[in-house]
Amino acid sequence: MARILVYDLPTRLFHWLLALGFVLALVIGQFADEHGVLFPYHMIIGLVLGMMLILRIVWGFVGTRYARFGSFLFGPGAVIGYFKGILIGGGRRYVGHNPGSSYAIFAVLAITLLIVASGLLMSGGGEVFEEVHSVASYVLLALVAVHLVGIIVHMIRHRENIAASMVTGTKAGEPGNAIGSAKPITAIVFILVTAFWAGGLIRNYNSGTQQTTLPLLGVAVQLGESEHGEEGHGRRNQHDDD
Repeated sequence: MARILVYDLPTRLFHWLLALGFVLALVIGQFADEHGVLFPYHMIIGLVLGMMLILRIVWGFVGTRYARFGSFLFGPGAVIGYFKGILIGGGRRYVGHNPGSSYAIFAVLAITLLIVASGLLMSGGGEVFEEVHSVASYVLLALVAVHLVGIIVHMIRHRENIAASMVTGTKAGEPGNAIGSAKPITAIVFILVTAFWAGGLIRNYNSGTQQTTLPLLGVAVQLGESEHGEEGHGRRNQHDDD
């Protein structure tokens, strides 16, 4: 079989930028002081990932064949058949996302949205949102680990480097299954929108108040524990001491 174009450039850029953003946010969140100068950038990265997710969701409906969510919507039977093929051999090979990775993709998108939303809400001092944020982050880390294991298993079983496919966009397949274009113009738009959003968040950041303003929207977002949250926390501690 020939090498055919399967994954467009916007999909590949989102994949790797999401991975990079998650690693950076995780490192800052784990090792930076919550009241230090670095920690607000943990939340800025989260806001950037939130914008990227919105763009990816839109692309999931209007993008190329294998980027659309409809192309990797599989029922339980397909998932069982896929894992059965991995265990005993003879499973079907998929040009785009397979049933196993499709469920992982939907889970990663949903959990990342939950992480971003809970991160915004916890800045107001809500302890329940802080707990949700922490648990969701570890769930996402586990999903990433499962995803990596799945890639290794697939590469061994099918002798296909699908990790490289997310770099080059190509896989072995019939020419009739290829997408027509890598959509470079859309990829440039994706990069420009993401860069504009990230640049605006950083430019609008006020270290004194630990707030930034969302570009174009003009909405102020707290990037650290708010004064109200700190006062409430202090009152709770005083009450506990009494």
